[in-house]
Amino acid sequence: MNDPVDVLIIGAGASGAAVAWSLAETKMHILCLEQGGWMNPANYPSAGRDWEARAYGDYSPSPNIRVRPEDYPVNDDNSPIKVLNFNGVGGSTIMYTAHFPRLHPSDFRVRTLDGVAEDWPIDYDTLAPFFAENDRMMGVSGLFRRSCLSAHGTSDAAAAAWRSGACLAKAMNKLGWHWWPSDTTVATVDYEGRARCINLGHCTPACAQGAKASTDITYWPVALRAGVELRTHCRVREITTNEHGMTTGVVYYDRDGVEQFQPAEVVVIACNASARQGCC
Repeated sequence: MNDPVDVLIIGAGASGAAVAWSLAETKMHILCLEQGGWMNPANYPSAGRDWEARAYGDYSPSPNIRVRPEDYPVNDDNSPIKVLNFNGVGGSTIMYTAHFPRLHPSDFRVRTLDGVAEDWPIDYDTLAPFFAENDRMMGVSGLFRRSCLSAHGTSDAAAAAWRSGACLAKAMNKLGWHWWPSDTTVATVDYEGRARCINLGHCTPACAQGAKASTDITYWPVALRAGVELRTHCRVREITTNEHGMTTGVVYYDRDGVEQFQPAEVVVIACNASARQGCC
């Protein structure tokens, strides 16, 4: 039987990595179970000339097409959007377009302003320091600006608009539409050991250059150095509870398919929030 841990995190993607990093300084025994493995950037599509073809094959946004051993089928027949997810250390931050917008102050008051859903119990200003910390860890690039809704500075230089962006901007100017370049996690200068973008290909099917931030190259190296334990190729089957309904641990299958029980005081579910295609 595995020794009990203080905190067990299911999933090593965006939220799992951030939770592991944020708790590391407590010196508790923190364990993360991830059903995928570590990624090798040398195998990413943008490392070769066939990257466009592979974006529709083994690095397709759809797990139904990729069919990697870590994937599972998704039925999105009745969904207005298509699921984009990825299983591995880094999770869906491996496969996204680097689009990294913040919530706006108005997003916290949708009942008050729009008459839908419910207002959040907290406001934008409460989360702003955490937004800023996440921007720093991921190396967000953008413009220091005061938009019509919020103000915040980012940690990196603005990404170039390139020809397509310039064409879009001119078109929107002609229509009288307001536009602003979105924040992204693309490094425009060398940042925290990550090389700057050199336009190897589209951002979505992983970045061989490491210019697009993913938590396997941002949060996880720091968390692991601080003593967090990460076990890969571990697919969690269920969370177990005691007679009081309190968590006691998880049952999972290890890389050999052997069923294991991992006792834990606290279990954090961070296994696939799922992202829309084209978004983070």
